[in-house]
Amino acid sequence: MKADPSTPSSALPAPRQAAGRVVWLLLLTLVVAGVLAYINTLPNDLVFDDIPWVADNPRIVSLSNLGQMLAETNRPVLEISLAINYALSGENTTSYRVMNMMIHILAGLVLFGLVRRTLLLPKFVDRFKGNAHCLAFVVALLWLLHPLNTQSVSYLIQRGESLMGLCYLFTLYSFLRYAAGNGKHWAIAAVVSCWIGMGSKEVMATAPLVVLLFDAVFIAKSWREPLTKRWVVYLGLFSAWVPLVFILTAIAGTGPEASAGFALEEKMLSRWTYLLSQPQIIVEVYLRKALWPNPLVLDYGWVPAIPEDTPAEYVTGLFMRNVFWQGTLLSALFLASLWGTFRRRPLGFLGLSFFLILAPTSSFMPIADLVFEHRMYLSLISVISILVFGFYSLINWLFRERPFQDKQGRIFLFYLLGGYGLLGYLIRNKNLLFMMYIVSITLFFGLLTFARNFDYRNRVAIWDSVVVARPENPRGWYNLGSALKDAGDTEQAMQCYAKALELRPNNADAHYGIGVLLLEANQLPEAIDYLKAAVELNPDDPAGHAHLGKAYLYATQFPQAESSLQEAIRLGPDYARAHEYLGLLYVVRNAPDAAIDSFRRAIDADPRLFSAYQNLAAALLQSGQADQAVAVIEDVIHRSGELKVPSDVLRDFMDRRDRYRVQALPAPDSP
Repeated sequence: MKADPSTPSSALPAPRQAAGRVVWLLLLTLVVAGVLAYINTLPNDLVFDDIPWVADNPRIVSLSNLGQMLAETNRPVLEISLAINYALSGENTTSYRVMNMMIHILAGLVLFGLVRRTLLLPKFVDRFKGNAHCLAFVVALLWLLHPLNTQSVSYLIQRGESLMGLCYLFTLYSFLRYAAGNGKHWAIAAVVSCWIGMGSKEVMATAPLVVLLFDAVFIAKSWREPLTKRWVVYLGLFSAWVPLVFILTAIAGTGPEASAGFALEEKMLSRWTYLLSQPQIIVEVYLRKALWPNPLVLDYGWVPAIPEDTPAEYVTGLFMRNVFWQGTLLSALFLASLWGTFRRRPLGFLGLSFFLILAPTSSFMPIADLVFEHRMYLSLISVISILVFGFYSLINWLFRERPFQDKQGRIFLFYLLGGYGLLGYLIRNKNLLFMMYIVSITLFFGLLTFARNFDYRNRVAIWDSVVVARPENPRGWYNLGSALKDAGDTEQAMQCYAKALELRPNNADAHYGIGVLLLEANQLPEAIDYLKAAVELNPDDPAGHAHLGKAYLYATQFPQAESSLQEAIRLGPDYARAHEYLGLLYVVRNAPDAAIDSFRRAIDADPRLFSAYQNLAAALLQSGQADQAVAVIEDVIHRSGELKVPSDVLRDFMDRRDRYRVQALPAPDSP
């Protein structure tokens, strides 16, 4: 009998009211757990790719730049979210951190709803009806607190991954609500969410396929039903590929993401080399860290399974050690998942979705780096679900089988499940046994996540964690050196660069880093030697040529300085420092017009290169154009908000303005 809509809520059946209260309590618990796990990220600084995306990204300073965000970046939804944060708090990153945390928690809540409603489908209702809330809560809680997800939350700019994950999960959830008969508005929500996700990160491209598999395995009665009964919804979902194709073909590589990754001097790997490396990474990093998430590493500096310059006689040995058994294992798992999905088995769907979600980043399409932990953000759900439901089934089986009622059975149970297993058995409560394990794992994950967040507090801390976990990684040592240099610790920075050079003697970045430090210390002959080595090892790097030119300039070797700076400009016409150093050379050569032109070119290339404004104003002043010098300084002060001028630099500009105004005043008439 249907309930009368006019019936007050107090008259609803008590079990339904109780179930509703339980759901809200579980949702509140997920929110509290997520906040407690990530609350210590709020004061963290920007690290690595956060800087080009946030600190040096002029598009996010105003929501009026919406057109630019949509047209000039691969991930417009991500940039729009950053612009919202900038509108709320400017350069203060607290709101950015809060939004990252909120996105992840919302994703956990949607995951809870998705798993819960899936377990209440006709296919499972008889088996899980009494425990659907509990099992969904366990899956969502473990995923929410899993330390492997810290890179997608604590590393600010990896919001792209968590934002995409939220859209992905909400697409599945909305589709499930629609297919269960909750209204066409849920179908619209699924399509809209899918489209938004495509603008967050490219991995969203797999969502329509996963929705189709989910429908066929959990909802439909046959493989034919999804495309015959719900073809309009799938048309909307798959149409989201259209803007994604446009993004990837028309504007790929034009935003800050073009510089993302740690492959500083590395060439892009071939498709074959990248593909052969992935089985080892999936097994030895992703799956292993899903089970034991320690240590976690921002940059693994992973060497390809078979490097492209490997001599022919070593290829077979490397293949057997780094590819064969891992590839065999993954192939077997993939084929089993494919077969299970074809037979419409839930375990098959979980396995196949794991591989599908990883495919865009962990197959044959090379990316700047072989391994990143955030790529497991959604695939981790499959691993956790398999483990939770597997363990739940094991507990039920152990407490159902008669052999475990005797003494030998209890001993076996003790060895199989440990002390908790024996305690749970002795008190005859399988649910308590299950929950004791879950509580222990949850606390373990939560503490690891909380501790890992401290590694993201600043650049020095995160790169220090890299070299501790991967001391053989030269890129880690180089980046730690760069972070220490920017923090003012040049002595420690020099030691880090030297360590990077020791690990890889042909490391152009390490030569460059040491050369710049020696240049700043005015040790010009040594600086020139290191910078020459850097450009010989990496002749296409405009920064190396520019700083070598600067070293020659300081050493008064002007012809060599001009040659190096012109080469830097040829290689990087938009590399602002090269134009600025060339302007300084023209100043020394008493060519003020050429100097002024070079400084203006530097400003055009990088409007936030504040030293170029200062040098331009000084050159104008020396050439007798004091009014123009004042105008340059006042323009910077006027646009200080747009340019995000630091407070100490802004004070310097104001002091210069006052001094230049005095010099711009006309001389008094002679008496």
